[in-house]
Amino acid sequence: MPEAPTVREELGSLLRLSWPITVAQLGLMTMGLVDTAVLGRVSVTELAGSSIGRAVSFAAITPAMGIAFALEPLASQAVGAGEPAQAWSSLGATSRAVLLASVPLIAMGLASLFALEACGVDPEVASRARAYALTQSPGMVLSLVYLAHKTFLQAHGKTRPALVASAIANVVNLVVCNLLVRGDDVLVSFGVNPVGLPRMGAFGAGLAFSVAAAVMAAIVVVASGKLRPRVPSPPVAVREVVKLGAPVGFQLLAEVGVFALCTVLVGRFGSAAVSAHQVALGLASFTFMGAVGFSGGAAVRVGYAIGEGRSPRRAGLVGLACGAAFMALAGVVFAIVPDGLVRLFTSDAEVVALGARLVIIAAFFQLFDGLQAVAGGALRGAGDVRFPFVATVLAHWAVGFPAAVFLGFMCGLGVRGIWWGLASGLITVSVLLVGRFLRLTRGVIARV
Repeated sequence: MPEAPTVREELGSLLRLSWPITVAQLGLMTMGLVDTAVLGRVSVTELAGSSIGRAVSFAAITPAMGIAFALEPLASQAVGAGEPAQAWSSLGATSRAVLLASVPLIAMGLASLFALEACGVDPEVASRARAYALTQSPGMVLSLVYLAHKTFLQAHGKTRPALVASAIANVVNLVVCNLLVRGDDVLVSFGVNPVGLPRMGAFGAGLAFSVAAAVMAAIVVVASGKLRPRVPSPPVAVREVVKLGAPVGFQLLAEVGVFALCTVLVGRFGSAAVSAHQVALGLASFTFMGAVGFSGGAAVRVGYAIGEGRSPRRAGLVGLACGAAFMALAGVVFAIVPDGLVRLFTSDAEVVALGARLVIIAAFFQLFDGLQAVAGGALRGAGDVRFPFVATVLAHWAVGFPAAVFLGFMCGLGVRGIWWGLASGLITVSVLLVGRFLRLTRGVIARV
């Protein structure tokens, strides 16, 4: 059995993997923040509509996203065992599975948006939500392609392509989003004569995301192709990838779905409430990408350990410590300057006041959100996908969602009550997943 790395060596390896993943994920999230900032300065209605459209679309695509995450244990354990051809074959099977799953899922997401008015959402906001989701749909598929190839590259320790892809995509999104959302107003602000470019609002923001996602996916696909082994790749069945990834996808759906449903429920409180919810959620999601980076790093390090035939406990614990430290720091920043952070996205007084209160709640749950993210990644690296699914469903739908409805509507706390309910779900799932990892890693774990 290979000698296990020391804590210092494990930390160094984790950081070398995690910081590029974090920056790449932050870049991906920045595209959503750019949409929020641009739309927030154009119209509260446009921002509210895009918020609901983004939330529902993202929730719909999460089962396919889980299939993409199935590549984490498959590729990292294969690379750890010295079988790069097996990792390449897993990438091919994962890519096919993701594309097959994404089309019907996106169609169902779009169809569900026609029920928004029946849920009490303002018709103007609902129409903007459908417009945004429609033009964002191609970008959602391309984002899954990006995710699968980025995961493959991470397993090989190649993180630079994802960094480059996210940086270029953000520049593209910033330019295209401003042009399509604001139209001739952008040209006038730079002293250029108007050319008849229309203001497309949420429709334009979704289209800009799709253009940027195409650029981002193309870069990592080309980079992955350079790692194609010269020896024949053993076949990996699509059904095997789906079998491993489906529980991960439904775990993501359980978590993202409860946030999406709560976003729709927030629509009952008006456009200002939805806008404040989206700004605060965007900020919390941005810092969460740091935890996602450590989650991805932990998944790879745990997979390496299992592939080499040793215990992955140290790798996971180092990842948990790093994720907790990062998110605790983010919580401190949220608590110190909540108003200033919200003002980066909107100048509407009502949205700023409510958004700042939500950012304070986000400060409280940052630590728990980080722990559950990294623990989930460590468990994926170990090939344990069923327990996290069950734990996430129980935590968010048996604890978080009922608490959100009770506090938000029955106790009259509005959107703040919904956020406190969601926080209770995050606390519950963090305890369950960390406990599961500690129990699972008492000894050596078999490869998937």
